Amino acid sequence: MKKTLAILLFCLALHAQWGVAQNTMASIRQRYAAMKEYINTHNGTNENDGAEWMECYHVEARHFLPATGGHKENVYMYFGEKENPDDLIYAKHWLKFVTTKYNYAVREYYEEYLYDEDGNIAFIYAFQPWLDIEDKSEDMDYEFRFYFNKGKLINTVVKKSPLGENAFVEDYSGATVKKAYQEFYQGFIARSKDFMKLFYSMENAMYNFSD
Repeated sequence: MKKTLAILLFCLALHAQWGVAQNTMASIRQRYAAMKEYINTHNGTNENDGAEWMECYHVEARHFLPATGGHKENVYMYFGEKENPDDLIYAKHWLKFVTTKYNYAVREYYEEYLYDEDGNIAFIYAFQPWLDIEDKSEDMDYEFRFYFNKGKLINTVVKKSPLGENAFVEDYSGATVKKAYQEFYQGFIARSKDFMKLFYSMENAMYNFSD
């Protein structure tokens, strides 16, 4: 009887965790879609028209790297206004979304980072080309998606495609990260923190208005 009850409670706990994860992922997808719509519809340059002008910080880096040649990276950091109980004229900002596109030689990379208002990473998407992850396997293009709840990983989806064919099929899905993908995952987590630091560095340097 006790064993049956323990199994039942364990199953109920798993079901509850699954429900929280599904609801969180649905919320993330809604926020992600809203950010993509904002970027697609607020692409005007009229700084006197808030309906068109997209608010963000944009950083472009250009380097000439040994062996690989020209390297260029474009980072866009989109922000929102924090709650403003003191009714400040210039409300403080928080980092909502980051996109970055860069290259090494002819390989083109693209990444996206979605954050919550508390500064936790909520979602990471990354396109990584020309990867040979498994020993003696063919080079493939990979897409990584990581979902988080308050900064804690809740789901991973990895897809792969033959080089340049854009024919992605799911290679892995689960609540953890396979050993083969750990290095990439840790790299993306580190990047998410670096972009947060970059954002607040820009914010402090370029949005230091006071009443």
